[in-house]
Amino acid sequence: MPIQKGDIRFARSSRMVDKPEGGGPPSAQLLTSGKSNEIFPDISQESRTVGRVEIYSVFGVLRNTDTAPLLGANVVIAEPPADPNVSVTMLSVEDSFATRADIVKRIEAGRAPGPEFGGYLLENAFASTLSFQVFQRPEMSPPTVGLTYLLIYNEGLATERRQRVRIKSIEVEVRKCAEYLNNGLVEFDGQIVTCELFDPLSLDFPGSPATRTFARGAGKTIIRSTVYSDTRLFAGVTRLAESTQVDDVWLQLETVFTQVVHNSRSEANVVNQKPTSRATLTLATEPRKVEVGTTPHTYRIKISEQNQGRTYVLSFKQPPAPGTVFIDYWSGGQRYTIYDDGTGRLTGFGGGAISYLNNTGTCTLQGLPDIGSSISVSYGTAMSFSSRSSQGALVRAPKYSWVVEGDTEDDAIVPSSLSIKYPSQGVLRTVTDNGSGKLTGAGTGVVDYPSCSVLMDPAFMPDAGAEFVIECQVDALITEIIAPGATDPAGFVHFQTAQAGALGSHQITWVTSRQVSNTSGGQLTTTTASKDTEVTYTTRAVPEYYEPAKNTGASGSGGTGGTTTTVNWPRSTPGA
Repeated sequence: MPIQKGDIRFARSSRMVDKPEGGGPPSAQLLTSGKSNEIFPDISQESRTVGRVEIYSVFGVLRNTDTAPLLGANVVIAEPPADPNVSVTMLSVEDSFATRADIVKRIEAGRAPGPEFGGYLLENAFASTLSFQVFQRPEMSPPTVGLTYLLIYNEGLATERRQRVRIKSIEVEVRKCAEYLNNGLVEFDGQIVTCELFDPLSLDFPGSPATRTFARGAGKTIIRSTVYSDTRLFAGVTRLAESTQVDDVWLQLETVFTQVVHNSRSEANVVNQKPTSRATLTLATEPRKVEVGTTPHTYRIKISEQNQGRTYVLSFKQPPAPGTVFIDYWSGGQRYTIYDDGTGRLTGFGGGAISYLNNTGTCTLQGLPDIGSSISVSYGTAMSFSSRSSQGALVRAPKYSWVVEGDTEDDAIVPSSLSIKYPSQGVLRTVTDNGSGKLTGAGTGVVDYPSCSVLMDPAFMPDAGAEFVIECQVDALITEIIAPGATDPAGFVHFQTAQAGALGSHQITWVTSRQVSNTSGGQLTTTTASKDTEVTYTTRAVPEYYEPAKNTGASGSGGTGGTTTTVNWPRSTPGA
């Protein structure tokens, strides 16, 4: 006949007590569906304060008289406890006669006993104590802080005692020890390690005295290291972190962890202590966005049994740039990432804070990292740069020089009539002369009116492809040849032009000739210079010799040399 509702029931074990002898084979007493405290009793105030692991054994039974084989059945926990500090976990030991002690061994199988530790329990260690001492050779490594060790007494016997202990801190001391040998006292050095435990001893463990052979006494307590292995036997229940649909291929859960062993310890952050032992940076947004990758720095934290936890202290060799810290870790075979939001706050699958000034930080993971994996911490350093996006091209503007062409070769620029215009950044810039040979306005420079020469240094960078618009008045150049008189005692020559010239338009040229011996080794050269406060024009050349005119009134009387003075200038006013 088919299975009906109520044919599959839960039966109590023969001893429904939370004691080592609890459990055993199934009994004929069935559990009542929906009745409270059928398996677990109410939680006491003591258990709520210090924590407790309660283990009870129940059995599934089929109350159907049909001889057809049962093809299978599943057991699930339908709803998690309302109290977040309480969790329910199931496992199958596949042994109908297993006691609570046997179930405890299956739970503790995640940390299987390893080889005997290189040291032994020094003297007796009693229940409720939070420390014991280990005796070793001086050159041997002491117990590792944070690692779990197994104390075993009467191993393999019916009176076996065992307890797993986790080392909280150690204190190492090399001490002189003594032992009677052949009616004499023999001294030797021994290493005594005082180990502080996270949880007190629950049983008495006899130890061995100090001996120069460093050998554990026969039948005394053995200290074994433990080896972590994932048994994958536990089943639990957790709530969904996000809503899901029937056809979803993945689920977002609040957590994939459950409380198997109670723990009243808490983790504390200690920052700014000396240890014992993917982002881009925006340089500019205008006129276009410029981004560069930050210099990557990465280090990792190897996860082992002794440092597995949820809270870790971060230490950076260089100051991390805001928004560049990424923390990746593996938990339950899944990779999770924590990152900083640029304000010093860590977010993502965890939390914490970063101090950009002290190169330190703390992070709290959302779940316990997998043993054997690594927590990867990557960050970028700040880059020193100056944003000159609004300053334009910071290059030296070029200098320009040219000659203004007149109608004839004798034309000269009329002072105060020169205007030079050019575009820069879309703005029309203007340069004018001040009538005394200087350029002002959107540029500086000089103008030589008689030669129509212009030298300009723009105050703004001309646009690409720009052209200068030059406007000026030119007038014919008047040339006079004057025969000045002799120089005065101060070396000055005085002369007068036929008419007044415009300010800044005079140009004077004179020639000095010398007679040089053919054997003196000298050379006849001349230097012409035009100089003002900003610029100096110098031309050095060998002039062509010519005989001075007889009617110029040169200072020489036709002998060895003479001076001719030529004065050129435009009229004082245009059109005059």
